[in-house]
Amino acid sequence: MEHKKLSLEKDLNLIDKTLDDKNMRYILLFLYVIRNDLFKDFNDKQLIESYERVLILDDIYKSNILQFWDREFIEISIDLGLFKNIRSIREFDQKDDDFIIKLGEETATIENDIIMVPDDTLYIMINKKFKTITRRDFNLALTKLKGLKCEVANVIHPFIFQIGDHDFTISDDIYYILDQYGNIYQAIKIEITIQGFYERFIEIRNDIEKMLQIFDPTLISEPVKRKIQSACEKNKDIISYLREEKIKLSNKFDIDKIEKDNEIYKIWKEKLLLLLNLNIELNNLEKNLDQLKNIYSGKNKKYSYLQFIEKVSFNEENILTDIQTKLIKFREDIIEIKSKMASETKKDLKLLNLDYERLIVMSDDD
Repeated sequence: MEHKKLSLEKDLNLIDKTLDDKNMRYILLFLYVIRNDLFKDFNDKQLIESYERVLILDDIYKSNILQFWDREFIEISIDLGLFKNIRSIREFDQKDDDFIIKLGEETATIENDIIMVPDDTLYIMINKKFKTITRRDFNLALTKLKGLKCEVANVIHPFIFQIGDHDFTISDDIYYILDQYGNIYQAIKIEITIQGFYERFIEIRNDIEKMLQIFDPTLISEPVKRKIQSACEKNKDIISYLREEKIKLSNKFDIDKIEKDNEIYKIWKEKLLLLLNLNIELNNLEKNLDQLKNIYSGKNKKYSYLQFIEKVSFNEENILTDIQTKLIKFREDIIEIKSKMASETKKDLKLLNLDYERLIVMSDDD
């Protein structure tokens, strides 16, 4: 029989490669969650009717939402970002009944058992959770998903369909294949959680590197960071080691003429070493985060994304427990790093460096 319909038997490799592309993966998974978790795959007609009754209202008040939608539907709607002016279920609960809910000019609609999601709405949903996804990459992924070439036959497998100018829906073929693997909503929530930790990590690293640039911009270059790591591993004085390795640094690091008991010098070096060591700790934390991401994504991934969905759905190999334990430890480490740098400000460090530079000039004069 000629192969035309997408199947696991023939197209598993194509599906795996598609899901390994984060831009295409998020589009598919969010369209799946909208259909499966929000609209229950059309199995609850009353739910669909309740949703449509709200859409036709000129002004949508919180009281309307409470009247027509159940708690689970409200929570998932907020989590996906359908409410433009509500960020969490807690915020929703705190609003008065006459608070106007904004769904936006365009939102998900249903016609003939087809859920149509505007591209702008879908992108905002995804970007709310994964801020590194650009609109350009999103648009390119949409184009790819409309016409993926089969690897075993001369046919095209559309994973999504475009309806009109801007609306998209997931194809039945890929929907029912994904549906076999378990709780996709749970899998994507885990990925969102890991990504949230990574974004927090980036914020802290950027703060530390901005402070290190006050001492010398060279200190945050990759070659120098490797040298600093090497100095710590060899238990050597970092400044001396960098000089031994012929790293070109500013004259602030020519410390031979400085009295080592000078209070300004001691504070300057203490602050510098604190930031350098914190940066090394962050590098090690990044490796731990990368190991978590490599469970389901990247060149060195442990499982395909389909396998990842299956394993987290049934907690196979205690994968959920393992991820949770590592994230708790990561959170504790981040809190500790934040506490160590809590008293440091860029303004104070700039003033300290000015004082230290004056000390160098005075030492040269002497």
